[in-house]
Amino acid sequence: MSNKRKYVLVIMLLPWLTVPFIGKKAIKRFSLTSIFIGLLFGLQAVYANKRGWWRVYTQLFPNVMGEVPFIIGPFFVGAIWILKFTFGKFLRYTLINLGVDTFHIYVFVKWLQRMGIASLIRLKDYQALALFSLNSAIMYGFQWLIDQKVNPKKPSSLIKRVFS
Repeated sequence: MSNKRKYVLVIMLLPWLTVPFIGKKAIKRFSLTSIFIGLLFGLQAVYANKRGWWRVYTQLFPNVMGEVPFIIGPFFVGAIWILKFTFGKFLRYTLINLGVDTFHIYVFVKWLQRMGIASLIRLKDYQALALFSLNSAIMYGFQWLIDQKVNPKKPSSLIKRVFS
């Protein structure tokens, strides 16, 4: 196994070591949203590959998109962590996601590019950041809809709910 594939394997498996610390309640509450946003990102990856937005050069599994290890690793687990600590506090959620997405685009992707694992091609950094921010908004909205169905309670004040 090449060093690049080892890096991708570590990137995929390392977040799963944190799962025992999340807690069963948070996993049960947020895993559906995490799966949904992972599937959405997978569809975006198919489209992005056709349009040449980005390219993952190192595939961990044959005949599987190179993005899959990133989706089932840091993307899935990271979404649960972010939702656990920020859901219900929209401003905090937005700021944390903006920070994580900015780190991902401007630091992590640059490292992947230097390693020859992946790179942005036709998508500029700010466009990728906008796409990830849109995904974050969709993820929050999806979780909000799930919570409304499972635990329908009216907030005392919409402003309090959004900015608390």
